[in-house]
Amino acid sequence: MAGTEEDIYKRHFEIMPTMMGTLADGRFRAHNPAWERQLGYSAAELEDRSFLDLVHPEDRRLAEETLKKVADKEPDARFDSRFACKDGSYKWVNTRAAADREKGALHIVCVDITARKAAETALRESEALLRRIIDKAPMAMAIVAMDGDIEYINNKAVETFGFPHSDIPNMDRWWAQAYPDEAYRKEVIARYMGHVQEAIEKGGEIAGDEYLVTCKDGSKKTCFIFGVIASGKVFVMFEDVSERVRVERTLRDSENSLRRILDQIPMAIAIQDLAGNIEYINAKFTQTFGYVHKDIPTLDAWTKRAYPDPGYREKLLAHWTELFKKAAASNNEIDGGAYSVACSDGSFKTTYIFGVLIGAKAVVMLDDITRRMEAEKELRESESRYRALVETTRTGYVIIDKDGRVLDANTEYVRLTGRKDLKEVLGRSVLEWTAEYEKEKNAAAVAQCARDGYIFNFEVDYAGPSGEVTPVEVNATVMTRDGVPQILSLCRDISARRKAEAEIRGLNQNLENRVLERTTELTEANEALKAQIAQRVEAEQAKDKLQAQLLQSQKLEAVGRLAGGIAHDFNNILVSISGYAELLIDTMPEGAPARGDLSEILLETERGAALTHQLLTFSARQEPKLETVDLNAVATGSQKMLKRLIGSNMHLETNLAADLYPVKADPTQVSQVIINLVINSRDAMPDGGRIALETRNAQLGSEAAGFKLPLPPGDYAELTVSDTGAGMNTETMQHLFEPFFTTKKPGQGTGLGLSTVYGIVSRAGGGIYVESAPDRGTTFKIYLPKTA
Repeated sequence: MAGTEEDIYKRHFEIMPTMMGTLADGRFRAHNPAWERQLGYSAAELEDRSFLDLVHPEDRRLAEETLKKVADKEPDARFDSRFACKDGSYKWVNTRAAADREKGALHIVCVDITARKAAETALRESEALLRRIIDKAPMAMAIVAMDGDIEYINNKAVETFGFPHSDIPNMDRWWAQAYPDEAYRKEVIARYMGHVQEAIEKGGEIAGDEYLVTCKDGSKKTCFIFGVIASGKVFVMFEDVSERVRVERTLRDSENSLRRILDQIPMAIAIQDLAGNIEYINAKFTQTFGYVHKDIPTLDAWTKRAYPDPGYREKLLAHWTELFKKAAASNNEIDGGAYSVACSDGSFKTTYIFGVLIGAKAVVMLDDITRRMEAEKELRESESRYRALVETTRTGYVIIDKDGRVLDANTEYVRLTGRKDLKEVLGRSVLEWTAEYEKEKNAAAVAQCARDGYIFNFEVDYAGPSGEVTPVEVNATVMTRDGVPQILSLCRDISARRKAEAEIRGLNQNLENRVLERTTELTEANEALKAQIAQRVEAEQAKDKLQAQLLQSQKLEAVGRLAGGIAHDFNNILVSISGYAELLIDTMPEGAPARGDLSEILLETERGAALTHQLLTFSARQEPKLETVDLNAVATGSQKMLKRLIGSNMHLETNLAADLYPVKADPTQVSQVIINLVINSRDAMPDGGRIALETRNAQLGSEAAGFKLPLPPGDYAELTVSDTGAGMNTETMQHLFEPFFTTKKPGQGTGLGLSTVYGIVSRAGGGIYVESAPDRGTTFKIYLPKTA
């Protein structure tokens, strides 16, 4: 019996598809054929082979420790590891080991779990990918287990509500924090769980609903929450619709305000959707037609009441359908038209209906024109009588549409077009018989009349079929007939008037020619007289100017003679004084007190000599040494002395032009001119300021005749000295160059500085221009003629 059981066990061992074996000291002592079938190793290859040789190097430590535990104390144990196949590949294997301590062996059962491991890996990767996708989703999302545990929330959920996963690990915590008001929380749970139960019963999708969620910071957000049940989990999505709800609320408020405004508008207005539901009618609508909104909730109800005649209603609906299509395809404006509308009291009103499409709605306006239509009917009757009267006045009468096409005309108008029968003009454009050269003008006139409502005394030439031209005067106005604007025109043949106007123009032309000839003669005589007067005035002015110059020259000459004589004698005295002073200094020992007094006497004699030098220059007793002079060089050489003269509270700027014209002058006297002008500027600025010294080339024209020292036109080198001082008034400017004239206090000036400048520049053949005004500073411009 024992042998039989052993055979059964052996048979079972051999045919089992699971790898089975026995290990002693970690080596195979027995193994079934399943090893060869699953790993590819033969019985001989596994005989006495180390079990750990088959285990992947990274898994050997786990395998070794597990087998040791079983060998030492544990009854059995399991572990997963990778086994090497004979072909070099690896398979995942779950190994269960049990100890046989009597024999000192381990029995192992190894199950191939490669497929399961692959599935688990794929699942993990899929879950990781799903979570990465969910984390990137722009919508808050959560994964909830069926037992209520919240397994996962994405980043957007944390960002939206502020709760990290640790704050809401399950639905109970979520309910408590997101809906702190107990009554509202119960309502939310009942509503949401109802949707979940319905999803479980019907197919997985959780119907969406809006909930007011309290965030972690206490703020509230309106969220549309929906989801799906899949793979035993609930995938919940939260859409923050707070802004949309706010906008919708604002829109509702706006619509309410709009409706209040529309109720005040004195025209019937209705708003309908494109499905035919009338959403709103204003107070004027009810006042005009008698219907309230409940009477006409739909377009069908309205048309049955407003258009009781079935045939009329059918045509109208077909027409309105086309108008809606046209509006939708163009500018959304629904063309208007006049219709007969039945009121609730059974009366009928002629109504002009038009509108506009706004999104998925149509705003329709209904203007009661019953009285206007009655007035137009009366007008037509009056027009008929008026037309009969017009026929007797040889006035053309024509009615055209806004595009200029003839709708009606009388016999006289047909004659004006050069046609013989009314049929030849009906339905045709007035431009067809307008002369070719006036078609554009006539088209513009038609458009202007349609726009402005009238046109008066408009003249245009009509051309007949054979080319004959008839001038016509048109007076037109816009009227409305059956709700359509039309242009009523009265046209008169003005051929006779044109002929008379041409004759009058001929007579006027002859008269104008005679007047023009006489006017020309008188104009020429007047111009000659004006020229003579101008010459006399100019001669008188030149005479006065020459007399003034002569008087100035005589004054200067007289003063010059006096100054020259005095200067000569005074200079001799100064020479004697300075000579004796020098002799006395030489006899004085060094350090003697009297030497200082004698030095002061010498200094004063030098100042007196400088004064006599100016007097001699002014009186022309000292002849200038003329030579070719570079004004830039003289100005540069004078700068050092000028800076000592003006003091530290003034700034001297120089701007000397390159390639300056050379001039013929005495360089010493030119230097004297610069020094005198700079000193004059210095004295005009006791509190300091800016003095500018500039040179440039100048080409003067007739304007030079008006200078203080006039010049003929030509090329000159210009020397300018300007300051930012007190400036001069007109009276001072008149006496500027007179000898001994000064505005300074006694003892502060001789009055010869500018007189000397005048004399030097005059003898050099130059000119002087002065520009000054009180508080505007002064500018002196010296012009010396260019020399070769």
